[in-house]
Amino acid sequence: MTYAFADRALHSPASRNCRDLVPMDGLLARSGIDRAALEREAAAAFAMWESVADIGFRRVDDPGAAQIVIGAQAEPRGVAFADVAYDRAAGGRVRSLRRSLICLNPQQMWKIGFGGGVTVYDLRFGIAHEIGHAIGLDHPSPSGQLMSFRYDEKVRDLQAGDIAGVVALYGPRLGGARTAARGSAGEIASDPRPESGCAVPAAPETRHRDGAG
Repeated sequence: MTYAFADRALHSPASRNCRDLVPMDGLLARSGIDRAALEREAAAAFAMWESVADIGFRRVDDPGAAQIVIGAQAEPRGVAFADVAYDRAAGGRVRSLRRSLICLNPQQMWKIGFGGGVTVYDLRFGIAHEIGHAIGLDHPSPSGQLMSFRYDEKVRDLQAGDIAGVVALYGPRLGGARTAARGSAGEIASDPRPESGCAVPAAPETRHRDGAG
């Protein structure tokens, strides 16, 4: 699957949560994170998923051609969200992911790594969590997994439940090459979550439902 960062204002009228994306410049400046760090953390977040499952990611320059687009919210709310659009023409159990959007709140403070309190969110964790939604995963539990909806800085890498979920959709990664047992990247064997809208990791004891702010 290809991914890109928003390099201009992007309007997606059919999206629920990430309808209007803008470049990440303001978010980075507010949090004191440079562009190279953003790109490095995002690459590491994608690498988490492709290290365990039969799915690969490649960055492209044009967000208009990318299957996953990452940007900042034009109208800040919540912490971060993902919107997922499926190819409705596909029949059977396998449905193709047509396009996913990931949007982060530019007024929320972000950081690199854990520590210093949970009101400032780790950028890699946040992006990795939203990638999980972007490729078809939902929240499995309040805590204990990277895909859990509570942000408590207890885990920063994929846990057993995260791995089981992505492998169920795409098949396992075997050796240095991805297999083709579950279809090509961008196809999933079921529809485990709504077409669009999912909340980000929430602060401790706070729950966000899909589409909530």
